[in-house]
Amino acid sequence: MLLLSLLVLAPDAAPADPAPPRDWAATLRTDAQAMHDDIAANHPGPVNTLDPDFSKRNDAGLALAVARAGKASDFAGYYYALKAYAASFDDGHLGYGTTDKAPPFTARWPGFLTGFEGVAQVVKTRADDAPVPLGAVLEGCDGKPADRLAAENVGAFEGRWFLASRRMLRGGQLFVDQGNPFIARPVRCRFRVGDMAREVTLDWHPIDNATLTARVRDTNQMARAPIAARTLADGTRWFALSGFDGDPDSADAKALGPLIDAMHADRAAIAAAPRIVLDLRGNNGGSSDWSAQIAAILWGKQRVEALPSTSSVDWRASADNVKTLTEFGDHVRDAPGTSDDMKRWIDATVSGVTAAHDRGEPLWRSVEPADLAKTPGEPPAPPAGPVYFVTDSGCASACLDAADLWKALGAIQVGQETSADTLYMDVRQDVLPSGLTRIAVPMKVYRGRTRGSNEPLRPVHPYPGDLRDTGALAQWIATLPENR
Repeated sequence: MLLLSLLVLAPDAAPADPAPPRDWAATLRTDAQAMHDDIAANHPGPVNTLDPDFSKRNDAGLALAVARAGKASDFAGYYYALKAYAASFDDGHLGYGTTDKAPPFTARWPGFLTGFEGVAQVVKTRADDAPVPLGAVLEGCDGKPADRLAAENVGAFEGRWFLASRRMLRGGQLFVDQGNPFIARPVRCRFRVGDMAREVTLDWHPIDNATLTARVRDTNQMARAPIAARTLADGTRWFALSGFDGDPDSADAKALGPLIDAMHADRAAIAAAPRIVLDLRGNNGGSSDWSAQIAAILWGKQRVEALPSTSSVDWRASADNVKTLTEFGDHVRDAPGTSDDMKRWIDATVSGVTAAHDRGEPLWRSVEPADLAKTPGEPPAPPAGPVYFVTDSGCASACLDAADLWKALGAIQVGQETSADTLYMDVRQDVLPSGLTRIAVPMKVYRGRTRGSNEPLRPVHPYPGDLRDTGALAQWIATLPENR
């Protein structure tokens, strides 16, 4: 205790040397090269003969990121250079984001945010003293028309800007300033307010992250209800399916397992309901096994197995992918909620990709065995009433797989146009050398998938209101015609 006191009170103790400032340009160059090499080693694109320009796109993305190193004087410069690199692939599965070691962003805004309504950019949220009202339509800023401004300042760093869903989801970032040095922050903008034009000089000022998150949500109407089942007053059976995470330890998996068990037990009553709603709002994907299990309950596994299938999958047979798939298999094989089909799939995939890697083959083709035993017997009677599934602009990956499957079985899509994905799927994640950010790299490529690359799914019945209002949505669905 005496020694501790002396150490604490000693007046002449020299302070520790402060950490040297980070060389952000060097950090960017190192992480960009690592990103390039990871994609080259593990992505199917470089060995996909049907995508001969993939490696050129990878090289061009690296070159642009390195060229931008001169402007990377802080974390924002580093981050946005790599974000644009990832966006250049126009692939929602080739992702980029921060780790918990990244410094926080500081944000500024001019007191309002716009969001997309079709092709128009409209003020969706505002502070009380904002210079433009809700509903004002942006015409342009600093001599640039609104569409070009959004494409250059947001789309170039988000990717897939040709998708309406992407513009709806991310368009609210146009009047958010987080220090991106590769764009010019708007200074003077022109709006249409009713029949009048209004010129506004923007007053950029700080906004805290929690408030900003809520404001951005006002621009895209994203909702994510907890995974649950309920019966509405009119007898509608409503299933909120806001995520399909396949990790057994995830909140999604812990909720989906019991929900699917309950669906099995209550199948007869569910099938007799006047309508069934499968609510995919907030669902960005995960594992397609969940939607397959739900389909088997509602329509019968026999009908699912009878659907025609012309697609196959090629896996990139790299050492890193073998490791990822093996670890995934070990994690999920004996977890609660993992179906027998999933167990067979992961065992076959790990075995096939491992064998191909051992033989030095770049790809392994996964096809459904022709002699796979089908479920015996007659399928149960299909649902008596219509089955609707609700989509929003964030529906991607396994959410789209669910939509494809349920549509093929007769379900009716309502809500918003979905997002879209390329033919590259099933990602692995790697932290870049700095430890500040991570990338997601697809491991497989579809062959012969009916839905094309970056092709969204459009609802039979587009919802005209705010998708966050579940009560209004339910009332609207109850008025829909039962035909397709």
